[in-house]
Amino acid sequence: MKRIMQCLWAIVVAVCATQVAHAAPSINVAVAANFAAPLQKLLPEFEAASGINVRVSVGSSGALFAQIQHGAPYDLFLSADSKRPQALVASGRVTASAVQTYAVGHLALVGNIDGLSDPRLTAAGTRVAIAEPDIAPYGRAAKQLLGQAGLWEKLAPGLIRGTNIQQTLQFWQSGNVDVAFIAASQCVTYQLTCQTLPDSYAPIIQQLAVTGQGESAVAAEKLAAFLRSPKIQSQLAKSGYTPFASGPAEGSR
Repeated sequence: MKRIMQCLWAIVVAVCATQVAHAAPSINVAVAANFAAPLQKLLPEFEAASGINVRVSVGSSGALFAQIQHGAPYDLFLSADSKRPQALVASGRVTASAVQTYAVGHLALVGNIDGLSDPRLTAAGTRVAIAEPDIAPYGRAAKQLLGQAGLWEKLAPGLIRGTNIQQTLQFWQSGNVDVAFIAASQCVTYQLTCQTLPDSYAPIIQQLAVTGQGESAVAAEKLAAFLRSPKIQSQLAKSGYTPFASGPAEGSR
């Protein structure tokens, strides 16, 4: 009987070892708020095809960058700009080859006004939201655009500032503001009626950085390749982005 139990335990241990050896790999992805909804829509296809489980953390590019610099265990960083991924290269955190462009973003305006020239935008009592320019690339683009239109100095003191572009949209959705400068991709995701805006701000070149090590880095590179594939790029073109191959050249900004 003892011999039989020993054999049974040996079988159990062998089976468990096999299961561990073939356990699906997983990666931690830090994604800028503008790309969170498109990413979640794309992940089921990637996970089914690759067998890789993806855990997602969402925030502003600036906040996620700071977390990575302080040792947060992310394997892939999907920034809303090129500034932070390039800063990771400059600091030696990643190599230049670990950084690639995956999309080019655009601003949009949501609310009951007809663009930047509408006097209601600057009227007393109109509540306007943007993402915080210091940490959110879409906020920085909104500041540039308002500055070019001669509106920044007038609007800046009363602006409601979101910690990221998703919170900025939520301010409008909840009725806390009348107008919000958001990502064009959010107009598609949430089926909103938005105003298009001039692309006179610095291009919102969205880059990714593979920040993981070993097997995690390999898995992260697979997700990066998936996002940059022609099939996914064509889908992003319908989601408020310009495919990276059609946008400005890759590089630091």
